[in-house]
Amino acid sequence: MPAITTALGFTIRLLIAVGLGILIGAERQLTKHRTGIVTNVIVCVGSYAFTAFSYLANDGNTDVTRIAAQIVSGIGFLGAGVIISDGTKIKGINTAASIWSSASVGILCCLDKWWFAAIVAGAMVLAHLLIHPIAEFITKKQEYNKEKSDKQETFYRISIVCSEENADEIKKNIIEYFRELDDVLLRNLEMSDVDGGNVKVRAEISTKRKNNELVEHIITHVGKHEDIISTGWKHIT
Repeated sequence: MPAITTALGFTIRLLIAVGLGILIGAERQLTKHRTGIVTNVIVCVGSYAFTAFSYLANDGNTDVTRIAAQIVSGIGFLGAGVIISDGTKIKGINTAASIWSSASVGILCCLDKWWFAAIVAGAMVLAHLLIHPIAEFITKKQEYNKEKSDKQETFYRISIVCSEENADEIKKNIIEYFRELDDVLLRNLEMSDVDGGNVKVRAEISTKRKNNELVEHIITHVGKHEDIISTGWKHIT
């Protein structure tokens, strides 16, 4: 291939950068992502042009790694602009990584061995077409398992520490309160002495599905009694 410092060599490499940018961008656009052909072509061409400048300005006698390092930093800021935080989810990381990687393809197009750029571009497309679906499958599988776990019957133990003289009354109130709840089953209720002449009342309950909010509501309701010293709950198996 002609040297990059010649018009023919520069043009050939530029066309390669455009072609590989189209390849990367086409996959992004066909899969309905925010950055498509135009963005990736511009990133590839821009990175190629900046790197080629270091060759042209000094007729090939220069340290091109300096320009490449600056491109990596600059494209990082561009990629950050497409990342969106949506509550607990972060969107756009793959798109940002694609833009960043497209810049590396443009830089590699400056080499005489231009096929290294083609290899990187091909690897990017394969990663999106083959590896990304696998990652999506694993994520959905994890979400399904979590949802399934949340719908299974869940067991809790509620602990209440109170004075000994009010233990029977509190125990009676607990039994009456649980009779009013449709989604909770009282499985066991026992009392034991603790230090200071107090009594700990333990209630083992089960819910049709994981429902920590309901247990917190129960604790709040039961804990309103003025003679209750402390309350708490935990999952049990």
